[in-house]
Order: sequence, then C-alpha cells, then structure tokens
Amino acid sequence: MSLLPRRVESDRRPDDARVLDIEGEDADDAFEALSSGTARRILAAIYEEPRTPPEVREEVGTSLQNVHYHLDRLEEADLIEPSGVGYSEKGSEMTIYAPRSEAVVLFAGRESDRSRLRRLLGRVLGLYLLLAAVVAVAGSARELLSGGAGADGGAAVSYEAETVRTAGDAAATGGGAPTVGALLSDPLFVFFLGGLVTIVGLAAYWWLAGE
Repeated sequence: MSLLPRRVESDRRPDDARVLDIEGEDADDAFEALSSGTARRILAAIYEEPRTPPEVREEVGTSLQNVHYHLDRLEEADLIEPSGVGYSEKGSEMTIYAPRSEAVVLFAGRESDRSRLRRLLGRVLGLYLLLAAVVAVAGSARELLSGGAGADGGAAVSYEAETVRTAGDAAATGGGAPTVGALLSDPLFVFFLGGLVTIVGLAAYWWLAGE
C-alpha cells in the first residue's frame, strides 16, 4: 500500500505509438536504457500505472537510489516523462512518471513500411481503447442494475462479487480458476473477445491492403 496522499495528476495523454528503427540512434538509446532487467520492470510498472519513485520502488522491489538511476536513463531515452506531482507525508514534492508513448515498437524494414506500421498501430490502439471503454461502461451499468435488483428483491449481487464467487467456487472444486465455459457464458467477456478478434482481422486487412 502506498503511503502517499492524493496526487495532482496531469491531464496530458501519451503520444501515439512510437516506432523505433532498429538501426537508428533512438533504438540505441532505448536498448541501452533497457539493458537491465530492473529497468524493464520499472518501465512495465509505469506503463501499468503512472507512479512516483517511491511507488516504483514498492512495485519493483529495489532501492530508491536504483529507481532514480533507471528513471533518469528511461527519461533520457524518451521512454517516460514527468506527468504530474505527488507529495510525501511530510509534504515533499515528488515527480509522477508516465509513459511518453502509448506503445513502443521496434521496427526493421523499409521506410514506407514503417509509416504504414505507425498508422496501423494508431488505428489498432484507438479501436482497442474504444472497445475497453465500451466494456467498462457496460460492466458499470450491469453492476448498477444488479445492485438495484438486489435492493428490491434481495437476491442480486454485483458483477465483481459474482465473479469473485465464481472464482472461489472453481478453486474450491480444484479448478483453481473459472473454466473456459464459465468465461464464455459471460456476455461481456464474449463481446470483448469478439471485439479483439475483429480488431485483429481489421489490422490484417489494413496491412495486406496497404492502407
């Protein structure tokens, strides 16, 4: 658990997907910054959620000095950037670090293919974020409706509670996790899976069509 109070978040969104030419200087900088496994874990943690150095330390499990060292190298390679301010319990300011780009892709090939790949990634990421937003809204609406039904009839439970109960039942019977059949019986999961398949199909079509 973080000991930091509420943060002042930045409203800046990461840039579009960044494509690094395998023979370019930017790729050299990225390779150098990510040569350590600790640096890669730090970058993964920041992509999961923007964090202050102490929060990175809690997530990665290394010294604060080591965290600052790798954060500086990742920032110099344009992989992360300052994106807000957090405060310690004593009121000291601490920088919140966030990804500089939505994604980082290593590319080897012709320049024309590189431009196509950048456009394709922008489309795919946009569709994925839209799909995730729709699923999140639908899940929240279902939870609210389930909560309302529970208040009237006393029998309904929230979506999250139902999911936890399903997982617990599976673990108790030796399954350890919900079965494929249980997941496929969830309309939201089926919708999300279908959306992912559609996005993959569109990406393949756009690439083959040269768009």
